[in-house]
Amino acid sequence: MILALDVGSTLIFGGLLKEGEVILTFQKSTHPMISADELGLFLKTWLIVKDYGDRRIEGIVFCSVVPEMNPVVVDCGREYFGVEPMTLQAGVKSGLKIKYSNHRELGADLIANAVAAVGLHASRNLIIVDFGTATSLCAVSDSKEYLGGTLVPGLDIAMNALADRTARLPVVEIQPVTGVCGRDAVSGIQGGLYYGTLGMLKELIGRMRQECFPDREVTVVATGRYAHLYEKFRLFDHHVPELVLLGLEQIRILNLD
Repeated sequence: MILALDVGSTLIFGGLLKEGEVILTFQKSTHPMISADELGLFLKTWLIVKDYGDRRIEGIVFCSVVPEMNPVVVDCGREYFGVEPMTLQAGVKSGLKIKYSNHRELGADLIANAVAAVGLHASRNLIIVDFGTATSLCAVSDSKEYLGGTLVPGLDIAMNALADRTARLPVVEIQPVTGVCGRDAVSGIQGGLYYGTLGMLKELIGRMRQECFPDREVTVVATGRYAHLYEKFRLFDHHVPELVLLGLEQIRILNLD
C-alpha cells in the first residue's frame, strides 16, 4: 500500500494506492498549517475509519506547492509510518522532456498530472486542464515533451477576490446555474463565475490546440476539484479525478533504486 499526497495551496488531496490503483481518497484543508503529529494522527484515523488501519504502508510519495509543508510530510512519514517519503522535486526522474526555461518554476503537481496522462494515453498529444487553486492548462506532445502551459485564477480565488475587495458582495457556493442574468447578488456572481470560466476554457483550449498542435489530433484530460461541473459541455475527452495521485505513484516507481 502506498500513500500519495498532493499538497496544494488550498487543500491536501491524498489517496491510498495498491498496485497502481487508487483505492481511497481524501481532501483536507491546508490552512491552518498542521504539524507532523496532526497529519500523522489524521492519516492513521482516516485509514482506521476506512478499514485499512491494519495495512502496512510501504511508501509515501508527495508533491507540494507549499514549501513549509515539506518537512511536515517527511517527519510524518518517518514517525508514523516508518518510511522515508519521496518528494517530487527538481532532479527526480519523470520520463518527460521538460521544455520550461526554468524547471524549478514548474509546479510538481503539474508534472505528476502530465506523467499520469501520458501513462493513460500513450503516444497522444495532450492538453491537461487542472481545476486547482489556480486553473491550469498544459500541453504535452506525443513524444512526451512538456511544451508549456498557462495559469489563471481558480474559481475559489475569483470568488474570494470579489468578496474581499468589495463592500457588499457575499461569498457564494460554486455550482452550475441556468444562466447569467441573475436576479440577485448570489445568482449573479454564480453565473459570472461559472460561465466566465466556461468561456475562458473554450478560448484557452482552442488557442493551445492552435499553438501547440496545429492540424493534429489532441486528447483533452481534465482533473481537479471543479472539473465535474463542466463535463456536460464536452470540453474534455476524459475526466480523471485522481490524475495527480496516479502520476505520483508512477514517478515513485520510476525512481525506485
